[in-house]
Amino acid sequence: MNKLVLIGNGFDLAHGLKTSYSDFLLWYLNEAFKSLNRIKSSNSIATHEDKLILLTPIIRSSGYSILESLADFNKFINNNHITLKIKNDFAKAIIYQTTNNKWVDIESLYYSSLIKIYKKQKTSGTFLTTNEIVDLNESFTFMKSKLKEYLGAFKIKPTINEEIKQHLVQELINDQKAVIDCNTLFLNFNYTDTIELYKDSLPNSNFSEVNYIHGNLKDESNPIIFGYGDEMDTYYEKIEQLNNNEYTKNIKSFDYLKTSNYQNFSRFIDSSPFDVYIMGHSCGLSDRILLNSIFEHKNCVKIKIFYYQKTKDENDFFEKTQEISRHFRPINKGRMRKIIVPYEDCVPLTIFKS
Repeated sequence: MNKLVLIGNGFDLAHGLKTSYSDFLLWYLNEAFKSLNRIKSSNSIATHEDKLILLTPIIRSSGYSILESLADFNKFINNNHITLKIKNDFAKAIIYQTTNNKWVDIESLYYSSLIKIYKKQKTSGTFLTTNEIVDLNESFTFMKSKLKEYLGAFKIKPTINEEIKQHLVQELINDQKAVIDCNTLFLNFNYTDTIELYKDSLPNSNFSEVNYIHGNLKDESNPIIFGYGDEMDTYYEKIEQLNNNEYTKNIKSFDYLKTSNYQNFSRFIDSSPFDVYIMGHSCGLSDRILLNSIFEHKNCVKIKIFYYQKTKDENDFFEKTQEISRHFRPINKGRMRKIIVPYEDCVPLTIFKS
């Protein structure tokens, strides 16, 4: 039985890397405030402007402190006497969700903004390449470049997590008789190479490869993929039929064609029956078309979730099964219930530490 291990952002977070979108947005906003300190002028009050926001100090300041938490964003703006202009609905949604909910999915918010523009144009009866959709795509491209800059500036080098190492070794070599015939593919949705720490922990006969399906920060020939991937959504077919490439500019399927990663992954799941292990992946809709191709594949035998232990008494196993369910078509819901490993046989990726 081959093993397919889905490596998501929770895997990096479990290694102490600040790779969540909330961490990224906090860094982005602090970089914007820092620019106010750098662009001082003796004749006028400095401003900061980019594709998303315009910051204008109301009064001259000798310097701005660091924003410690997104929850303090509005208070920080007021205390430092700064006027904030958010340039479009996409940016407003990002900042609102991160400052109020402490969580954000930039890719999903992009797609929601795209569909909002589609609905508006449908009402008017004219589908044109308007400034609104061009601005949305330029804003998203800007966010992608800033995310790459943020991740590329990491100073912390992660070390092996012994709990995760134990999970990997137990799950991937628990059947010693099958080791020689078993191949493992780590499908890495992260842009980082944290999973490489564990190569030497696994026997060579049981280790196949790491597939950086969304790109690798350290490999220019494998550029990062940042976009939306739910081609099963009812609106996707409608926007594709518009014959307007601006609408599909940031759909992941087209970026997958830049490398052979997707074809290599497809060959792996087509080759033999496989078990799926979910380690830190949210299973959100932004990867729906790819995850559907895994979960509904005739060779997929079981799906085991290494869930996130939020507190001593609370975890996300139930929410994760809800997310996984969205990747199955109605006709296959019965099969889904058969192949997801029950909660009692699953364990957290890492033990909760208070």
